[in-house]
Amino acid sequence: MTRVFNIISKEFLLASRSGYEVFLPIVYLLIIMMFFNISISYVEKDIMLELLPLMTWISCLLICILNLENIFKEDYDDGTLEMFLMKKEGIELDIMIKILSHWLLSNLPIVIAAPLVAIALGLDFGTTSTLFITLLIGTPTMSLIGSIAAALTISLKKNKILVSVIVLPLYVPILIFGTSAVNNSFFKINYDTEITLMIFLFFIFLLLTPLACSKALKISLD
Repeated sequence: MTRVFNIISKEFLLASRSGYEVFLPIVYLLIIMMFFNISISYVEKDIMLELLPLMTWISCLLICILNLENIFKEDYDDGTLEMFLMKKEGIELDIMIKILSHWLLSNLPIVIAAPLVAIALGLDFGTTSTLFITLLIGTPTMSLIGSIAAALTISLKKNKILVSVIVLPLYVPILIFGTSAVNNSFFKINYDTEITLMIFLFFIFLLLTPLACSKALKISLD
């Protein structure tokens, strides 16, 4: 438990030193949603409300990609990553704690802010609740997938584009199930299957990611 607290505390301390960058995901979300609202202001309100939760989900997905390469980057730059990988035990646990820290800092604010923005733009409470649930399940899965790509490209300079190219195809199932669940909720259709599939994907990558990341980091540093 002490190790969990120490790693999360370190990540939050590093984030606090970055200043305004912590708030950039929320700023990006507000900008995207503002321009989206302006671009479809000429259509009927019912159509706009139908598109709003879908656009919100896509916006959150794209914003989640922004900081993926930073999951292990600072540890790599200061040399602590090599010491971290020299340990024979507990590597997978430390990797999961770092991914959790990244999700708490980069994605959780979006998960909280996105439904509030959607409500402010006129979305009903039921659909907004579904949007929140799908983001709460989907964004951790995206962080797990993104961490593997970040580990594979850790030694490359300016790897943000490469990480995006790797993860975007893998994000397609999450996007399909997430937007389908929200869309079904908007039209009062059952969406239990979509939620179940999203949970299934989460647990698959929860099991695969620690081992995949540890192998990818060792390969990248060789």
